[in-house]
Amino acid sequence: MGTSLYFADAARAATHRFDIPAENAPDALSKWQKQCGIGVLAKGADVEGLRFHAVRGSMDDQAALRMMMQGSPLSIERFDGKFVVIVRKYTKRETIVRKVEGTEDVFAIGYHNALSHKRASDVVVDSIAYDPIQTLGGASSIAQSLVLLPGVTAITDGDEPRYVSLRGISPDLNHTSIDGIALATVGENGTGARRVNLQNIPSDMTARTDIYKSFTAEQDAGAIGGVVDLIPMSAYDHKGFYKFIDADAIYSTLAGIAGKDGAKGGTPHWGQGVKGIVSDQFGKDNEFGIVLSGRYQYRVRNSSKTFGYSQYYNTAGQAINSPALPGWNGLLTPSRFQSADYSDAITNVGGSGRFEWRPTRSNLQASVMGWAYRRGEGNTGSYDTMYTNSVTHQTGAGGREKIGSVYLSQRTGDTWQRDSYGVLGHLEWRSRQSLLSLKAGYTWETYANGERYLEARTYPTNQSLTYGGGGPNNNMTYITGYDQPGFWNNAVFKIDSADIYAERAIEKLPTARLDYSWNTGKSDRGFGVAAGFEWREMSISRNASEDMFNTGQVLDPKYFLHPDYRLVGFAKPLPVINVSGFPFSTLPLNAAQTAYYSGTSDYAYQEDLYDGYVSLRYRLPRTVIIAGVRTDAVNYTGWTPQISNSMLTGATTVTHGGYLNPLPSVDVIHHFPYAVNLHASFSMTVGRPNPSQLAAAEYISCGNTSTPGSITDCSISMGNPNLRPRRAKNFDISVDKYFNKNNGFVSLAFFDKWIKDDIYTLSSFQTINNQLYTVNRPENANGSTIMGLEFSATERNIRFLHQVFDLSANATWMNGSMQYMFGTQMATTHSLINQPTVLANGAVTWKIPQIDGGLRVTANYSGGYVTSFGATPGLYYGFGSLFTMNLAFWHRVIPHLMFKYELMNVADQQPYNTYGYEGHVSFINQYQYYGRGAYFHVIFD
Repeated sequence: MGTSLYFADAARAATHRFDIPAENAPDALSKWQKQCGIGVLAKGADVEGLRFHAVRGSMDDQAALRMMMQGSPLSIERFDGKFVVIVRKYTKRETIVRKVEGTEDVFAIGYHNALSHKRASDVVVDSIAYDPIQTLGGASSIAQSLVLLPGVTAITDGDEPRYVSLRGISPDLNHTSIDGIALATVGENGTGARRVNLQNIPSDMTARTDIYKSFTAEQDAGAIGGVVDLIPMSAYDHKGFYKFIDADAIYSTLAGIAGKDGAKGGTPHWGQGVKGIVSDQFGKDNEFGIVLSGRYQYRVRNSSKTFGYSQYYNTAGQAINSPALPGWNGLLTPSRFQSADYSDAITNVGGSGRFEWRPTRSNLQASVMGWAYRRGEGNTGSYDTMYTNSVTHQTGAGGREKIGSVYLSQRTGDTWQRDSYGVLGHLEWRSRQSLLSLKAGYTWETYANGERYLEARTYPTNQSLTYGGGGPNNNMTYITGYDQPGFWNNAVFKIDSADIYAERAIEKLPTARLDYSWNTGKSDRGFGVAAGFEWREMSISRNASEDMFNTGQVLDPKYFLHPDYRLVGFAKPLPVINVSGFPFSTLPLNAAQTAYYSGTSDYAYQEDLYDGYVSLRYRLPRTVIIAGVRTDAVNYTGWTPQISNSMLTGATTVTHGGYLNPLPSVDVIHHFPYAVNLHASFSMTVGRPNPSQLAAAEYISCGNTSTPGSITDCSISMGNPNLRPRRAKNFDISVDKYFNKNNGFVSLAFFDKWIKDDIYTLSSFQTINNQLYTVNRPENANGSTIMGLEFSATERNIRFLHQVFDLSANATWMNGSMQYMFGTQMATTHSLINQPTVLANGAVTWKIPQIDGGLRVTANYSGGYVTSFGATPGLYYGFGSLFTMNLAFWHRVIPHLMFKYELMNVADQQPYNTYGYEGHVSFINQYQYYGRGAYFHVIFD
């Protein structure tokens, strides 16, 4: 059982002079212990929401304490001159509620601490506490926890969130830290983005996670969306020895093609896992504490995907490039049919440890923490593609098309192994009104992947197919039949593409920061000051090798498998290439392409950051004014392979750059009567360009790596060393009302962000050697704006029909736009990247004391959002709206043994991607199916 107030000191009971106003219990107890030097031990849940009487004058320490608490439900359980233990006398109703909470006492304390942190914070913040029982989501990562907070959009990886967008702002524009130390990230697949993969960080290494949405000078300047700070779990969060061990069996409903595609280790359904936390305090006065956590999970996540590629025709039967052009016949005409099945096995393994020192007779305290986590995926993908070149008998329900070519593809060996490591230390010194904090850390992340890819194609003659679906109703189109079913069995397939790919990336991030504050505590009054300095060096490098082979050879039929398995969207089963058994060594190596593709993916980047700040505060009994300035100074160097006429020269281009930005901020917080808080804030922050946007070389990709739905099969991507950092002006105002002894609150927040020099990817067309390419290059936009409203409400221990419930709900509305130059034309988007218009989340927990358990339902809804802009004005690619519902039920079997059951994605809603033109109909161009997941937990506590 945890404590939220603990101040230990060696002083004996005596007579002291007290000057304590009538105020809330935590602040009054803090003043009492400062003025007499006696430590206080009390549960946060017991004292929150209480108000104490004023005490002034010289008197006995214990008499002063009793006078303060007079009329409250608190009593002194122990008083020995060194410390005092305060407990609460509960009414009959409160006793029932406490019994209902049962095994969730730890979470109840954590919930109150998270809510108290929000209530006492001088900035707009939302917090979520770690709960070992009520955290849903199987893997229970930080990303899965944060999606329950207002303004948070999950950027998904398959069937679980990987990154989070805050208030409609890209995950690259969040700052993510643990105990104030920045977390390293290699970005998406080693590409050097700034987004931190929160899928790889388990929530069980934290006590809570805070999302700061308004900013003061004390916070990192590189955050336009928000600051995500992970608060490590402490041994002092629990009373004495604490343990929690959770072993689970995992069932995934979708078997897919696993085990039928020739890949070794394909698993249809089952997985397993175990995780645990152990903590304790030791030493003469429990001055030492240790927390250890670890986890292992093997999970199957098979999937089926269907892709949509379209050609448009006008009413005269002529092909046109866009449905936005006049005369479109309103019908979706497929230009190709493509589906893929993936066999995916995910392994999560790792652990963390934290050692703490809190001497009882010293103003010092210290901690050191380390962690290592690995997430690996064993993935095999089988693809079927049919290209068509004409359409007849077309109606809104379907049509008939001639088949131009058939491609069979398979990749195997994908590992997508991501390792996250960190070591950090924290030394803190307190002396009444002063606080000096020194933090140092070294975090690093690595990424490695490899794959073997083989593609074969045939050109059938006089073969046609029929299709159904399509039209402006947003449905995908599927093959419904063939003129000559099975024509591919006698066809000659030639190798069209063959390569073996491997890449590695690493980012290293050492950090040191020193912070000092005077008279800035919650109970301090008058003028206060905080100042600090931070140094951080980020270095990232990426190295890839790709063996490209000459093709055109006939693929021996012995390398085909014929499973009785039909990919979604195809009317009959097609053969599957057995890549695992194919001898790539028999193919001649294409030395020129191998050198090009192995070199152009490489780059290195180093960034040195120096941040200093000064923040002035003036605290009145009900009002706090904070004004400060932070200086953000960055110097960087990029190393990029030099390319001339699409050929590597062997030389390296070195680019230097940097910027200096003074960033002011002003915050005003007023505490109204009846537990109402008003926050108003203005701040300036920056959005630093991604390393890959500055230092990436020109890279050409064709075939299976091109953008789904694009009218080109090949694309060229490149960096831009001349990018300027984004500069944002952030306006925030929020009103919070707390009630029911801090068990509940209602909050309404408004935000408005003006972003100068926003960065977007400009896509254009370029013809090279009679081949049409989509050219992608990051550029600075003229500017972006986004505004929104967030509403959230939470209430615990609601009694209804003689039952007790916890409820939470929130909703967010956002409206954004961006202006940018498309050639010589000014274009305007009606949203930002990763910005939905509407978000909604909710959770209900029914507490059942008869079984010492409960039932919990969580639901998340995200409206669709744009993921990138196309190569013509108004064209976009996006992610569709998604609703997810998860369910959990748990009950105690015997003392210290509990069973828990989870069902993920109860509503069986699956993600999909869209494309289209703003103001016109949108189409689904990729539909993904992952099925559902079920977990059975055996918990020892």
